[in-house]
Amino acid sequence: MKVLVTGAGGRIGTHLCHLLLAQGHDVRAFGVVDDPNLLALGPAGAEVVTGDLERPETLTDAVSGVDAVCHLAAALTTHDVSDDRYVDVNLRGTFNVLEAARRGAPDLQRFVYTSSDAVYWSTAATDGPIDETHALLPGTVYGATKVGAELLCRSFWQTYGIPFTTMRPTATANPAELIRADSVFGRRWFLQSAISWYSARVAPSPVETSLLTALLAADDGTEKLFALVNPDGVSSLSSFGDARDAAAGMRAMIEPAAAIGEAFNIGPATPHSDRELVEYIGERLGLPVVEIRHAAARPTWNISSQKAQDRLDYRPTRSVFTMIDEAVAQLAATGGRPA
Repeated sequence: MKVLVTGAGGRIGTHLCHLLLAQGHDVRAFGVVDDPNLLALGPAGAEVVTGDLERPETLTDAVSGVDAVCHLAAALTTHDVSDDRYVDVNLRGTFNVLEAARRGAPDLQRFVYTSSDAVYWSTAATDGPIDETHALLPGTVYGATKVGAELLCRSFWQTYGIPFTTMRPTATANPAELIRADSVFGRRWFLQSAISWYSARVAPSPVETSLLTALLAADDGTEKLFALVNPDGVSSLSSFGDARDAAAGMRAMIEPAAAIGEAFNIGPATPHSDRELVEYIGERLGLPVVEIRHAAARPTWNISSQKAQDRLDYRPTRSVFTMIDEAVAQLAATGGRPA
């Protein structure tokens, strides 16, 4: 198959391109012109095409003659962009890709759209695992644009016959990001990184201001981690997925006819305790961990990938703990230290 991957230079996109190339597929990798990860896919065997989701004319060559589109490109919450950018990129940008595919890929066999578990966010108080039967009730503009883009995909299927499948990944990382203080994940447990991030907030909420005060009180100038738990001391559950597993999940959606019109959560096999995660990072890096009890602690977020496992034979092979082990081993091999 000839597969177009948008956002090919991102976490999931890079792994997906390499996976498809290893399986003998023709890969057209689409992304912004100055992305070094995208450009590196050329020597690996992909056809690199640069462009912008907000410039429809740059999508014409990208979609021409492809058999499948894996649409990963998006404005992400981890990039701290404004709400209007979510609307422009995630909603209008997805429309532009769909419209380009309708006009330039008449034999398209599959359009796989990358949504998010943020479409469920207002159901965060649910005790049990969150599966695809939960209502789509996003609590953020980002989540709302993902729901809107899912509906656009469905409308293009019903109106123009473009067969689509939706992937809803959990928070997804490469292993090294879990042990780097300067990563978007590191600020969740590296104390000084979190202090820097909250201090830079232009209009922090009262809860964020209160949390910053608690973080500053725990800072003695030495490098350490913090475990943010509920005011009663209970640690929440979270679902972090490995980008390679997410890529495998998306790959599994490209061909099966049973996937058409369906949505699939993609995440780890089991959730993890936030406290256990931070303590494990501290143990592996030799850093102390302080507990901070605060109302800003994230609620339990247990996303079930059982549907993908049952219908697509999706098998996540990595946990956050094996990811940390891998990252620490790579760090030791290069003689480096986390940033």
